[in-house]
This record gives sequence, C-alpha cells and structure tokens, in this order.
Amino acid sequence: MTLFWALENVRSSHFPGTSLETSPLTMPSNFSRAIGFHIVTSNKMSSRFSIATLALAIGILLSWLLLQPPPSAEKLQESQKIVKKTFEPSVPGPASDRKAQEKSDRDPGFDPNAIPYERIVGFSSEEAYRNFLKKLGASGLRILGQIDALRSVRVGFNTINAFNDLGIDPADIQFNYPVTIPELREVTPQNGIVGFGSGALNYLGITTDNSEWGRGVKIAVIDTGIGAHLSLTGEIQHINLVELPEGVSPNSHGTSVASLIAGNHPNMKGVAPAADLISVRVADETGSSSSFILAEGIIAAADAGAQIINISMGSEGDSRLVRQAVEYANAKGAVIFASSGNEGSSQSAFPAGDPNVFSVGAVDANGTHLNFSNTDSDLAFTAPGFEVQAAYPGDNVTSFTGTSGAVAFPVGAVAAIMSESAAPMNAQRAVEILQGHTNEAGLPGNDPQFGIGIIDVGRAIQRDTPGIIDIAVASQNYLLPSATSSTSGLQVNIENRGTETVYQSTVDISIAGDRFPYTIQTLRPNERTIVTIPSGLNTLSQEGQLAVSSEVTLSNGQRDANPANDQRQEVITQPNNGP
Repeated sequence: MTLFWALENVRSSHFPGTSLETSPLTMPSNFSRAIGFHIVTSNKMSSRFSIATLALAIGILLSWLLLQPPPSAEKLQESQKIVKKTFEPSVPGPASDRKAQEKSDRDPGFDPNAIPYERIVGFSSEEAYRNFLKKLGASGLRILGQIDALRSVRVGFNTINAFNDLGIDPADIQFNYPVTIPELREVTPQNGIVGFGSGALNYLGITTDNSEWGRGVKIAVIDTGIGAHLSLTGEIQHINLVELPEGVSPNSHGTSVASLIAGNHPNMKGVAPAADLISVRVADETGSSSSFILAEGIIAAADAGAQIINISMGSEGDSRLVRQAVEYANAKGAVIFASSGNEGSSQSAFPAGDPNVFSVGAVDANGTHLNFSNTDSDLAFTAPGFEVQAAYPGDNVTSFTGTSGAVAFPVGAVAAIMSESAAPMNAQRAVEILQGHTNEAGLPGNDPQFGIGIIDVGRAIQRDTPGIIDIAVASQNYLLPSATSSTSGLQVNIENRGTETVYQSTVDISIAGDRFPYTIQTLRPNERTIVTIPSGLNTLSQEGQLAVSSEVTLSNGQRDANPANDQRQEVITQPNNGP
C-alpha cells in the first residue's frame, strides 16, 4: 500500500493537474519484476534487506518516470474545458456550489427570462433610496448601476440569501432582463416577397427633395451606437452607457438604423436627413444589453432633449423599470417608437409591447406582411422591412431586413412632419397626423398584422395641399361566417388617399372569373369604404384558395395622381376562422 501511494503522488507532481485515472502511464511488460513487487510483499526477507530493496525499487521508478516525455501541447489543448461566455455574472466557487446558488436564486419565483444573480430595487421616496445606497455599500453586495431619476439600483450578488438579508420589501424588487437587437434566427421570410433595395422612400411617397426634412428636431437612437459614415453628415451627440474593449468596433446595427432616419447622401437617403441625431449606446459589440441599461438610455435621451426616440431592440421581459423610463420620457414630451420583433410571435417584444410605445412591424415592397414580424393587437404602424438599403461601416451599404429597420421610417416621418408644418408642432401631434394618413392594409381598421396601416409620408406631408386626387384599392380579404355574424364574402377596401372628394367612382371586382361592378357615390379625403361581395365561398372552401382582383375607375374629368394603386390582384387563401 505504501508503494502505490508513493507512485500516485510522484506522478501528480510530474504532471500537475492529472491523476492515474485521467493520464495513465504505459508500463513495460516486465515492470512488476523490475520494481520487485515480490520483494515488497515477501515476509521471508530480513527487514534491512527489505528496506534496501524498497529504496532501490523507488529509485528505479523515479528514474523511469523522469525519462517519460511530457504530454504534448496538442493533448493538453484537447483536454481543456471550454466555458461559453454568458450574460450572467460569474459566481465564484466550484461547480457544485454554483448549481446550489442557481437553485437558490431561481426558487421560488425566479423569472427564467431574467438575468440571474441580479435584481433591480426601486424606491418611492428619496430618503429610502439614499438610505438603501448607504446600507448596500456596507453589505458587500455589488452595485452594478443606479438611476437617480427613477430612484433605482441594479444589485449583483453571489447567493440569493445574501440579497435577502438586506430585508427589502418584495414590492420594491424587480428582475433585470436581457435586451438584444432583433435577429432572424427563428423565422425566415416567406417565399415570393419583394425587397425594397433603394426604393423605400419612393414607396413611402417621398418623390421630391427632402434634404431639409427634420431640421431642428432631435432624434435619439438607442442602440449599439452610431458610427462614422459618408451618409451621416450632420453632427451627432454621443452618449455611451456601455464601454467597449479597446480595439473593438461597435456593432453596425445602430449605424444602419440611423441612416434610414437621417442618411444624407444621394445613394443613401433617409426620411429626415436634416434631423439632429443623439446616439445612445446601450449595447455591446454583440448587440446585447439589459432592461436596466435600456432604461438608463431612455432617461439619458429624454434629458438630452430628444423629441423622438428610436429603439430597434427588444426583450421577452416586461420591465417595470423600462415602463417607468418611458413615462419619464413621455412627460418630457418625447414619443417613443420600438420594433415589434422578428420572432413571428403574436405579441410584440418589449418595450414595443408597452402601450405608451408605438410598436412597428414590417412589410415587403408589395405591402405584404412579413411572417417574421411580430403581430399584436396594439401594433401601431407597419413600414418597409425587407432588404432595405442601409449604411454599413466603411462607407458601405447593406441589405437590411427586419423590424429594426422598419421602425426607423415612422421615426423619420414624425420628424419630417414636425419640420415641414407651417406652425410649430410637437411630436405627439405629428404622430397623430401620421396615424391619420396611413394606407389601409389587411383587415379593415386596426389589425394585428398591420396596425393602423402602412405609413405614407407623402400623404402626411401633403395633407394640406389642394387638388390631389388619389383613390386606391387598399386591401382584399375574405370574410367567413362566424358565431356572431352570418355575413361572408370578399371584402374590398377602397380608400381616398388624396385631398379632394371623389364622386361616382366605379369598382370592378372579379372573383374566380365572375365580375361584380359597384359604384361609390362619394368618398371624401382620408375616407374608406368597404365593398362586400357574397360570392366564392364554396370555391374557397373546396380548393383552399381563390383568385380575386379589383380595379377602381374615376369618373370623367378626374385624373388619379397615383394610378399604380388603382388595382389589386392576388390569390386569397382560406382564413382559419372569421372575425
């Protein structure tokens, strides 16, 4: 037994960090005889001879071990444990302790969407807030951040017990959630959709020189930061709440978004090129942030005088702190737009899911809802979001897809409406004007896929320009009978997008080859009417799809300013159920 103990310890000192089980040595076939096991275990020899023999055996063994080559660098590298970096703070101690700490943090009531080993603590009074800061400083817990305007502290800890020892009222405790730039990882765009390229402004009705649009309006882009680019010619105020390691470049996401708002180059034009940009960096080079840092960014943007705030980021967690930051910015007169998200889910990501934030979804160049764009009953707008040309570092351009890009267009539109109005106008009033001049899409009225509609910047800017005649086939949908209504048939939505009343226009509707003419007596500016044709239900039910088309024709003497939207044809698939 003594010999084997000596062997194990000698080997451990020769190869630190290894053991007999993990790094076995190759023994020669005559090894047992060479070290004299029979001598060690013999009781017939004298003790002096046994001791001498044992010493000789150990000496031979040590000489043999020293002659063995050390393990190769390649083998050492293969045996290294690879630990993936996560957003969760590191916790000291062995793995067994770490698992126990995770359990203690997650049980009970831990939100799996939240960042473990962190909490946000907020207070209703300044005195309680200051007293907590003093108490926290002496507790040994980590202060990861504080927002004085919201009397809130971000606290890090190693065990939940250490945090609970502070004796905080549970009502004052919140979770901190990961916030990221949206990605197209789970849902890919459907087949047959059409990209915008450099044609997004034309699609939005911007057909004249817009170089001065947005002048005097401050827009904050809360994102990964705005980098230098040929298309971004104005001065940009930078507020960096996340510092990057030396030599690391910011993620390009924020630069791309900013160019869609205020790009000012012939090949990369934004909606409001003359707007004043405020870059608020809240994310690292990977596009990762947290709800606490996002709330900091919203406060910073509002305090810097931003009238419009663009947030092309999202989270699965509904943070109370972020909601408070939104209310803070709203109280200072700022309006906030956020991307609905790219998960293809039936709820907007947060903060877009906040009722006080305008949530924006995405469409393609045909006005088709993109299947990755999150839907929501509170969706506010939709805008171009597929293969849109945007700025990329190195004075390059990129094809930008997602709701991140879509949200930039109504942000720029509100700035343009503010700067181009005859009288001074605040951002909230500009949003109302944009809402009143969107293009109907999808189901009549607000719907989860399109919100109030697809933005039309040209309509909003020219709302007071007389003499514009523009009647359009806005959408075609099939209405099935439901538990509350027996009405069914093709619904054709006709919209007056001009500034003049249209009289005696005719709609020619075709359903599976059958024609149904209909006359609209009067349609005022911004007014819509729905024509329902109760035909085609059997074909739709049997075949699952139905070819339909509609075309509107003006009466003699009237000329349409945009004849391209006078007709629409498509194949309608059977809905899952009626409204």
